[in-house]
Amino acid sequence: MPLGLMLRRIPAALARTVRLAWSVDRWMVLAVLGCQLAAGAGTAVTLAAVARSMEVLFGAGDPARTVREAAPALLVAAAATGAGAGARLIAEWATRRLNPKIAGAMELTLVDLHMRAELAAFDDPGFTDRSRAAETGVGRAMALTEDAKALTEGVVQLAVAASVLTVLHPSLLAVLALSVVPRAVGGAVAARIDHQVFEASTSARTTRDVMRWFLTTPDLADELRANTMRPYLYRWYQGMCERVEGRTLAAAPRFLRVGAVAAVLGGVCTAGLWATLAGLVLTGRMPAATAGAAVVAAQGAGRALGNLVRYGAALFHDGLYLDGYHRFVADAGARRVRRGTRAVAAPREIRLEAAGYTHPGAERPTLGPLSLTLRRGEVVALVGGNGAGKSTLVRLVTGLVTATSGTVRWDGADLAGADAESVWRQVGLVPQNIGRWPLTVRENLHLGQEGTPGDEVLWRAARRVGMDEAAGRMPHGLDTLLARALWGGHELSGGQWQRLACGRALHRAPGLLVLDEPTSALDAAGEQHVPAAVREGARERITLMVTHRLDHARLADRVVVLAGGRVVEDGGFAELASADGPFARICAEAARVGR
Repeated sequence: MPLGLMLRRIPAALARTVRLAWSVDRWMVLAVLGCQLAAGAGTAVTLAAVARSMEVLFGAGDPARTVREAAPALLVAAAATGAGAGARLIAEWATRRLNPKIAGAMELTLVDLHMRAELAAFDDPGFTDRSRAAETGVGRAMALTEDAKALTEGVVQLAVAASVLTVLHPSLLAVLALSVVPRAVGGAVAARIDHQVFEASTSARTTRDVMRWFLTTPDLADELRANTMRPYLYRWYQGMCERVEGRTLAAAPRFLRVGAVAAVLGGVCTAGLWATLAGLVLTGRMPAATAGAAVVAAQGAGRALGNLVRYGAALFHDGLYLDGYHRFVADAGARRVRRGTRAVAAPREIRLEAAGYTHPGAERPTLGPLSLTLRRGEVVALVGGNGAGKSTLVRLVTGLVTATSGTVRWDGADLAGADAESVWRQVGLVPQNIGRWPLTVRENLHLGQEGTPGDEVLWRAARRVGMDEAAGRMPHGLDTLLARALWGGHELSGGQWQRLACGRALHRAPGLLVLDEPTSALDAAGEQHVPAAVREGARERITLMVTHRLDHARLADRVVVLAGGRVVEDGGFAELASADGPFARICAEAARVGR
């Protein structure tokens, strides 16, 4: 039953909201609760004073005298009303201080969990949808705080008004309570329908929101326009919008029916309240003065009940989205990288023994099983066609994922039981899709490391990859912001970003350097700088370079060829190029197309 569900879920949502608020600023929570109790006390004093003044004003005697006698009670009522208003104002101030803190804490938790989750979590088809639902929960956080404040205020005010009505005549309280049932049921049903619509359209909204970035980012603006993609993509995006919109429109008649029924029944029950009060006066069971006080109390109780229903339904509604946030927090928290406590040092040898990896939900392994050994001092070129498993192998040797079969060991330490952070501190990775971080040149070069290095150290890192001249021409040198979309920002070319990423990886002085097509966007000068920088200091680390360029493979000490997730060849460039095998065919094809 929706009402029963609402009654069960509201306290849970309220408790969660209070716990969130308490965790960020307990003094503001105490201020809100204290002020609401003070406002309730003010209402109680006001109603008692009004009841007393009504008895005097409706009594027999000289009007001037009765007014003078009622004046003290009226002054008390006015003072109590003012004090209650002041308390509510302070509660509103405290709530406005809580709102951004709660939303900020939830947002930080969400981002932190994403960054700490195992990469395998992102391969789970439902992970992204649950993440989007959690983001909606964060967006509702501020509304939840307002709902919780208004709800607790309504409870306090209703308790005060109900106590007065009970003293005046018990039957009034029963009729008043009955009048709220239709609105409570209607609010719960409407909230449930709204959440069902949200859940039914989550996948479509996620797809639409992902595509929105593709359609609006300047990174793809050239391709979109020059290749006349706009008409098709606009129609595609319009279709996704219509799908989301259709879900909402389909539910509109249900909202209308629920609202109409609740309004009619609520009106009938409210009319019953006033009819009961009139009947008590007409039959002489309640004096007119008492009826006047009852009218004031009933009006206050009615407002409190209305707020209770309104904000109770809102809290129930927003609490459903908060549930999505907490479900994702629990899910992502369980997927945090927790592998072991054994710290590892820079590896002298990386050994894969029958290692393989299968994506979650996949029937066949993406990689392996394969065996391979990488040694310090070697530069190993990893080649193979698209889908050969190169990126997955990179993830295995760097500990970004753990093998689903077999083992990956650094100097005998199984990465499945090693402390992941200690592994990654020894890694310098330049992936194909590098991050174009909206930070300064200085921050981009030193990103991921502690401390504050001197300018000379960073200029040396830039010089190693031929980025020093470009950085020197920038408006603020190392302190130039690399984000054209931000005020005062500067934009780099694709090749310059790639140089910067290589400089960052080399600046880490890693024990394992991994470069995935590190020169794909570089000019001829960059083609010389980066391989030379990679060779420099290679004796102090393991270097793995994923490449399709034979010139780079020729510079390597070994060439490892992958096909179908397996190692099909492993040896020196000249040895493999002269053999009748997969690498020789790759060389022949490269010669044919002039690569």
